[in-house]
Amino acid sequence: MVSPQFKNHIHCNEYLVDGVLHTWNGATSEVYSTIHSEGKDGQVGPTLLGSIPDMETDAALAALGAAEKAYNRGQGVWPTMKVKDRLRCLTTFAEKMKDSREQVVELLMWEIGKNKADSYKEFDRTVDYIFDTVEAYKKLDRKS
Repeated sequence: MVSPQFKNHIHCNEYLVDGVLHTWNGATSEVYSTIHSEGKDGQVGPTLLGSIPDMETDAALAALGAAEKAYNRGQGVWPTMKVKDRLRCLTTFAEKMKDSREQVVELLMWEIGKNKADSYKEFDRTVDYIFDTVEAYKKLDRKS
């Protein structure tokens, strides 16, 4: 049976470039699960999860340009940011990521066929890894 969440598909019409979410009005690509289910027409086939922007050359090059600018040969904002500020960014990201736990677990199940228990473990392990990395970085910074 298809989860109620995926009866209403997730259609993403935004993309991130240079820290700004832009609306995508172009073509999209449908995302399907390898898990088959019965469609509205009664036919069994891959389960539609939603769609994502089918990025074109101009948008992709804009994203690449923004990434190059942000890194700036090691002189950009992130590579030169103070340790405490970088750690704050990572911690904030991980905390916000925890808010999406249920949705990410559901997507892991549908997209790669993991069972629910393993999907929870993978999500939690990933978040724990981020927090462990923050703590390791703090220790390293204190030693230097």
